[in-house]
Amino acid sequence: MSPRPQLSIVLPCYNESAGLAALVERFAESCGDVSFELILVDNGSTDRTQEVLPGLLAKHPFARSVRVEVNQGYGHGILTGLQAATAEVLAWSHADLQTDPADVFRAWKLYQESPAPKRTLVKGRRYGRGLSERVITWGMQCAATVLLRTPLHEINAQPKLFHRDLLGALEQPPRDLSLDLYVLYAAKCNGWRFRSIPVEFPPRPHGVSSWATSWRSKGRTIGRALRYLVRLAVAPAPRLKGSGPSHQAGLIGAERRAA
Repeated sequence: MSPRPQLSIVLPCYNESAGLAALVERFAESCGDVSFELILVDNGSTDRTQEVLPGLLAKHPFARSVRVEVNQGYGHGILTGLQAATAEVLAWSHADLQTDPADVFRAWKLYQESPAPKRTLVKGRRYGRGLSERVITWGMQCAATVLLRTPLHEINAQPKLFHRDLLGALEQPPRDLSLDLYVLYAAKCNGWRFRSIPVEFPPRPHGVSSWATSWRSKGRTIGRALRYLVRLAVAPAPRLKGSGPSHQAGLIGAERRAA
């Protein structure tokens, strides 16, 4: 039996076949001595992802994949990966190479150095972005801070890394881009300390964003996020019920009910 990894990294992959080889190679190059598993979630891809993955998995034993047959959203892909994760410490990031895989291992180092790592969430803080993206980010974090009455910054910045105990607070996780907001809010409500690392955010080397292809698509995404934020603000705060495998099962049950 293989030893349990220290870290599980979840990457939701939607039509990212052109960049998967470079992505996995970069994880291999940057991991150092960290024992980790890389969970590539084929999030209902319609490109060549299913053809590309077998060769990559055979070459890199730290990587494995799970398949979502029909895309149900970014958050659904991440939750599917978290259900399959085995390590005590969990992380997720992007699969489009807009965030360097090395960022996850920098977050891991900062997590280990924290005074109370099991109650610490490490996240990215982006730079190198365009003006419109920065304005959208600023607007969303201001809205979240006011409505939820707690400061939240760079909500959708990756990576995010935390102890799996936090899963015990995720009762009704959303299946879209609002998952980032929900997890940060749950961590805040339960006394988690936040730490951040600066991360470069260059243009995608392959493909196009599924949500930012036009101002119309951006508007729809922002509208959904604001509606969810209002619902979250009036709902009971997510509270930690416990930790361990039973609470991962609870997360799975909540995700299936939400579906």
